[in-house]
Amino acid sequence: MKSKSVLPAALLLFACSSAYSSAWASDAYDGQWSVQLVTVKGDCDRSLSWDVAVASGRIAENGLFGQAAGQVDSRGRVRLQVLSGADRVSATGALRGASGGGAWTWPNRACSGRWSASRKA
Repeated sequence: MKSKSVLPAALLLFACSSAYSSAWASDAYDGQWSVQLVTVKGDCDRSLSWDVAVASGRIAENGLFGQAAGQVDSRGRVRLQVLSGADRVSATGALRGASGGGAWTWPNRACSGRWSASRKA
């Protein structure tokens, strides 16, 4: 069965652009994170989970379904955008200590939801 939400899944499986703002660079949240994506609105997969790496404040490559850029700043704020053709998925949120969460939206598919993360040991 083909997944209904390949692009939202890409929120968690992506490569970051090497051109990111140094003001956003931080290593306080570097390491492996377990992330769960939940769809609240729209006809996308209900729930998806992945492991994601953060390195030097950038969300490191764990796969790629489109062009992506994302980072975690020194306060734990997360910002991510994934582009694939005309599709654009955006995610924002925050990490604090060993957990975090936020929201994502995929306007072209009228899907949106929330994500949560926990640091892996």
